[in-house]
Amino acid sequence: MEHPAHQPTRRTVLRNLGLGATALGSVPLLSACGAALKGSGNSSEKTIKIGYVSPRTGAYAAFAESDAYILEQARTHFVNGITYGGKTYRVEILDRDTGSDPQQAATVADQLIGQEQVDLMLVTSTPETIHPVANKCESEGVPCISTIEPWQSYFFGRGGSSKKTFRYTYHFFDGLEALAAGESSMWRLFDTNKRVGVLWPNDADGGAFRDPNTGYRAQESTKGYTFVDPGAYENGTKDFSSVIAQFKKERVEVLAGVPTPPDFATFWTQAAQQGFKPKVATIAKGILFESSVAALPNGLGDGLCTVSWWVPQFPFKSTLTGQTATQLAADYGKSPLSKGRSWNQGLGANHALFEVASHVLRHADPKNPEAIAAQIGKTTLDTVLGHFSWTGGGAGNPVKNVATIPMVGTQWIKGRGNSYDLRVVSNALMPEVKLDGKAKAL
Repeated sequence: MEHPAHQPTRRTVLRNLGLGATALGSVPLLSACGAALKGSGNSSEKTIKIGYVSPRTGAYAAFAESDAYILEQARTHFVNGITYGGKTYRVEILDRDTGSDPQQAATVADQLIGQEQVDLMLVTSTPETIHPVANKCESEGVPCISTIEPWQSYFFGRGGSSKKTFRYTYHFFDGLEALAAGESSMWRLFDTNKRVGVLWPNDADGGAFRDPNTGYRAQESTKGYTFVDPGAYENGTKDFSSVIAQFKKERVEVLAGVPTPPDFATFWTQAAQQGFKPKVATIAKGILFESSVAALPNGLGDGLCTVSWWVPQFPFKSTLTGQTATQLAADYGKSPLSKGRSWNQGLGANHALFEVASHVLRHADPKNPEAIAAQIGKTTLDTVLGHFSWTGGGAGNPVKNVATIPMVGTQWIKGRGNSYDLRVVSNALMPEVKLDGKAKAL
């Protein structure tokens, strides 16, 4: 949490001694000093190191499908370095895969901080990746920017409160207020009995959604609906029969939730086998990407809805490349680095991470972590993802460390073969984005 201003972080003390953040506790102090001081040169007074951590393999790999393309863009953007205070710095991006595993996320964060001594950390996609990295950065005094996790999961899930904010770690993404408003706007497109069955797992996202004070049911947009909550299930559950039976018994006609892609595939396949078919299903996390939807058997992805944080129709432009959202999506599809895949939502958000990084590092001393963190906290920027700001308060800046983003309601429509198109069917939260589909019942 926030450090008292007069108290240096552990990393600051070690850095001043010439040590990496992992040195203490692994070798005797004198040996560590000798090893670190012997040619430590921290190259780097002339090199800015940016760490980028994402789940490129494992259960959440779809979130990082566009990493290779984005990293090429970012490295090209920084090829001439960054100039600040009359001094030009070379920029090095160190990207690491977590395998979708929290322990691996903590390990790579430790290595990037302790061994590589990164100046700025970027991390993306789900609490399992973001929390271990952000917590490590906060404790070691490394500025960190993250995205693709509801802000309540990020902030409250890491122990934040009105009295406890963070000093080095910042986040931009949607919140449960936008998710609930976007999903319920799609529910209202159908004639239902307003009984909503929810899939909220026993993890950080599930806890945030279930919270009685700040969670999903606490949002004004969900008032008037009756929720059927069968309780927190464990990630990796193989049998959802009892959940399905409860939904059928209680006449659920609307389905919502935040399951992982594998868990939703298991649930939805079993639901079809056991005769549970709601009129509308709005699922966060589990069906964000075409690869996850196409993996469902027998065309079961057709008609599933999700609230989207980025689509090519967004009327925004990148500060990194000058591309519009439409151009970014099209160029990705043409690039050999896409491996034949079309765009997905991760492209916009993860691209925006580097937009923020570029802006911050050009407006603060890149070798001063306190200055970098302070600059993030006062940044306002228009990106390919939209406008966001870590200052000003209100809905766009609900707590010190968070900037929120806009969203639209979308539905997956089956195309040729096993392809699916994501159509905008509700623009209640973003009227400037044109509809390109009409919602259909499951």
